[in-house]
Amino acid sequence: MAILSKGTDFSTGDQVTAANLDALVDSATFAAGAVDNTTTALDSSSPQKIIVKNGGIGTTQLATSASTSTGVTFAKMQHVASGTVLANSTSSEGDISALTVADTKIIIGNGSGLTSAALSGDATMTNGGAVTIANDAVTLAKMQNVAANTVLVRDASSEGNISAKAVTNTQILIGDGTGFTAAALSGDATMTNGGVVTIANDAVTTAKIDDDAVTLAKIENVAANTVLVRNANSTGDISAKAVANTQILIGDGTGFTAAALSGDATMTNAGVVDISNDVALGGSPTTTTQSAGNNTTRVATTAFVTAAVAAVPQVIPPFNRLRLKMFPSKFGAGFTSNTGNKIIVPTGGLYSSTDIPAGYKATHFTLSTQETVTATVYESQLDDDSLVEKGSAAGSGNTTINMTDVTGSNDNYLVVKLITTGSSSKYYLGGYFTIAAV
Repeated sequence: MAILSKGTDFSTGDQVTAANLDALVDSATFAAGAVDNTTTALDSSSPQKIIVKNGGIGTTQLATSASTSTGVTFAKMQHVASGTVLANSTSSEGDISALTVADTKIIIGNGSGLTSAALSGDATMTNGGAVTIANDAVTLAKMQNVAANTVLVRDASSEGNISAKAVTNTQILIGDGTGFTAAALSGDATMTNGGVVTIANDAVTTAKIDDDAVTLAKIENVAANTVLVRNANSTGDISAKAVANTQILIGDGTGFTAAALSGDATMTNAGVVDISNDVALGGSPTTTTQSAGNNTTRVATTAFVTAAVAAVPQVIPPFNRLRLKMFPSKFGAGFTSNTGNKIIVPTGGLYSSTDIPAGYKATHFTLSTQETVTATVYESQLDDDSLVEKGSAAGSGNTTINMTDVTGSNDNYLVVKLITTGSSSKYYLGGYFTIAAV
C-alpha cells in the first residue's frame, strides 16, 4: 500500500520535464495507509501531516537508557518549581509530581506517601548534612544494653570509645594511669556497699594527724554536760565524764570524781564560793604571810595579830584613840578670853595641821564655834606644797564634816582652814578628827 498520493500521473510517452517532476513531488500527499491511527494519524491541515496521537508514545516507543545520552533527557522533562523533587507522594501507584523540599528538610515516608520535614527533637541537621544531637537527648534508655554491675568509662589513657567496666560488691573505680581499676578499700579503712567507711583500730597514728587538725567538730558527739578525760591511772583512751550542776572534777588517785563543794564551803554554778558560818577550825594554824595593815578576809593567827598590834605606834592614849583633838591654840592665834578657851577667826582665815597615826584613817571633822565659821579639810604631803580638798562645811555650834577618808602614811598629814562667812571676825572653840583603825 502506497503511503503517498502522487500529485501528477504520467502516461506512456509523456515527456519528463522539470515542471512535471516538481509537480509530482509538490502535489504529493500522505495516503490513508501512511498512519496506523493508533500511535500516529493525519492532522486536519492542508496538506495533511503525520502527527503522534495522544498516548501514542508508550514504553515500547521510548528507548531504554543505557547511557547518559539515551532515554528521556533532563531537557525533555517538564519544568517544575524550584527546590522540588519528582516523586509519587501518594500511597498508590500513579503519576509523579513535584514535591517541595525547603531549606534543611529531607524527604520522609509518612505511611501514606512522602512528606518533607526538617530533623527536630533529639537531633537537628544543617543543609550541609551536619547532624547535632541536643543536650540531654541521649537518655539512659537510649544507651546500649550492658552487662550487670558495670559502669561506662573510657578505660584507656587515650581518647576513644567508651566501654563497660565491671564493679563488683564494695568495689570503687580508681584511676590507674592507663584507665581504671575496680577495687575495694583495704588497709587502714574499709567500706561497705552502703558507703559506710570504717577506720581500723589504731590505724590513725600521731604521725598521720596534722597539728591543730582535730577540731571540736571532729570530736565524737558526747552526752550533755560531760568533760573528756582519761578516767584511769594508766595510759589509754579518753572517755566522757558527766559533771552535774555545781559539780567540779576532783582527782581521786584512780581517775576523776565529779562532786559539789560541801562541808565548810559551797559553790554555785557561777563559781561563787560561800563559807559556812561558825566554821570550827581544826589543827594548829601557823603564822600567815600577811603584813601589818592587811585588810583581807583571811583568818589571822594569834602570832599574826600579836605582830600587827606591836607594829601600831601607840601615839594616842587608849582612852582617846578615836579622836584627834584640834585645840584653838594650834592655829597660832592668841586666846581672846580670860578662860583661854576660844580664839577669833579673822576674815582672812587661819590654818592648822595635824598628823594621822599609822594604822588609822580620818573619816570626819567636827568643829565647835559660837558663830558661823566655814571649815575646809585638806590632805597634804611633807614633800609637796599642794592641798587636796577632802571636805568642807559651814556652821555654828557643833558641825560635822563627812570628809573623804584619809589613811595615815609616812608622808601625809591633814590641814584645816577656818574662814568666816561675813566681814566680821568669829569665835572658834575647838574641834576634832574622828579616826578609825584600818
